[in-house]
Amino acid sequence: MWLIRDRLYLGDYASGVAALAGVRRPLPSGELVPFSGVVSLCPMPLFPEDTIHGPEADETEWLELPIADGGNGEREFEAALRVAERFIRRRLEAGNVLVHCAAGMSRSVSVVAALLCAEGLSPTRALAEVARAKARTPGVRTHDPMSLIEPAPEFSRVLERLYGRKPAR
Repeated sequence: MWLIRDRLYLGDYASGVAALAGVRRPLPSGELVPFSGVVSLCPMPLFPEDTIHGPEADETEWLELPIADGGNGEREFEAALRVAERFIRRRLEAGNVLVHCAAGMSRSVSVVAALLCAEGLSPTRALAEVARAKARTPGVRTHDPMSLIEPAPEFSRVLERLYGRKPAR
């Protein structure tokens, strides 16, 4: 689980399972609380041996939005992105939010990058910021933070189309 910005976390499948089980993370105030929102961009459960019935904590809202990792194209990602962005912004007002997929490298990275783009970053800078945040995590060792993410080309095209620089008139 990687802290990207205050209250905004990125994760993999194990992070999603932990968040739904009620794991607590600090708010900026230091108070340990369960996640107020979890966005699952992969099927839950992903493995047949896992039993997931929903969030354990009453404070946690769960958005199940399984999408293929680039396999169903740009339209699927863009539609999911619109739903996820509204949910994440609403739940960030209440506390911490986790956005996760299976590996935390493509789907969730792209959704989190879109949030950063909406704040004014270019897609390239947003993806770099996500990669740097992952690289700052204790125990992660890399000379190339960009090796920690791998957004599907379809997702990158959507980010560029929605948030890339507009031509001058």
